[in-house]
Amino acid sequence: MTQLLEIKWQNRFDSLEPRALIVFDEAATRLKEKLWSFDDERLSGLQGVFAENLLFIAGTSENLPWINGGIYLGKDENAPSIFLPTNLRPNLPIDLFEKSLLLKFTEQKPFAVLKNQIIPVGQLRVISRKVLIEFKISKRI
Repeated sequence: MTQLLEIKWQNRFDSLEPRALIVFDEAATRLKEKLWSFDDERLSGLQGVFAENLLFIAGTSENLPWINGGIYLGKDENAPSIFLPTNLRPNLPIDLFEKSLLLKFTEQKPFAVLKNQIIPVGQLRVISRKVLIEFKISKRI
């Protein structure tokens, strides 16, 4: 029997530079509307992936929009295949944390790790108006 290790999170005092943004539900709808206001050049500087109720976009910190309800993610140089909240770190060495995740989720890298979720983001596409048209949010009832 494999015992699962419970990961505890702690505040990060050396915040990561925002390199990505993830939003869910209504915030995803608001972000999509905000992206429509960007010019084509700014849009082309962003990559994204979307699912039923979420939108993940990656880019430079200057290019990422501010959206209420968004979770901003960065990359630690010791764990380059995962996006982590900019203000949190796991309570174990980050390189070991990444290695343990890669053993289990090797086909899904890179991925975003939130407190209790691992979200594969390996299918990033350059964001364009065509991509925004394809993106639909399903409302949860």
